[in-house]
Amino acid sequence: MIALEVEVVGAAPADLAKRLADALGARVRVRRVDEGDYAGGGRPVFVRVLSGRRTDVESLVRTLAAVCGRPVEEVFVVHEAVAGAPFARVSSGAPWEQRVGYCRAVRAGGQVFVTGTAPVADDGGPFAPGDAEAQAARCLFLVERALRAFGLDRKSIVRTRMFVTDIAQWEAFGRAHRVFFGDDRPATTMVEVSRLIAPEMLIEIEADAVG
Repeated sequence: MIALEVEVVGAAPADLAKRLADALGARVRVRRVDEGDYAGGGRPVFVRVLSGRRTDVESLVRTLAAVCGRPVEEVFVVHEAVAGAPFARVSSGAPWEQRVGYCRAVRAGGQVFVTGTAPVADDGGPFAPGDAEAQAARCLFLVERALRAFGLDRKSIVRTRMFVTDIAQWEAFGRAHRVFFGDDRPATTMVEVSRLIAPEMLIEIEADAVG
């Protein structure tokens, strides 16, 4: 039997722990966080697998989303580091993670590496097609949401890398980056690439953090 710790931002059923335990056949501990106390935006659900046993992430995400009443895009699974396995990983359950063989973020010791993040909308399509600044802001929002699974935020980010399809729009991309980080400025790189996974996407951002 796996053991899970579930952190739910926003309203949650009073009997959520029991419903999840029945649905998953797991020992479940639930902690609810008020939306006003969560600075990351949205109402994500973070699931920490405490037993060290690997699980079917996609199935787990679908079950959590259904029981919690959230879209699958807001459910994140964290496999905590255990003895003999120094890495902790965050998975979102997105089908391409399984197809390509990667996870949303990896913690190795005191460092966290966030996978290249595209401007994906809540429905899975491209966010704000044609709007360079809005797409950059969306990428950074999603990067921070992944970091929240480890209890970190934008202030923990030490480096970003921006891959853009039109370097002529560098000011718009850079403006979103500047507004997001404020005085907590990381090291960064911006390079032009020929294209991204969808033609409507103008930027993809990856990030490294410590904490």
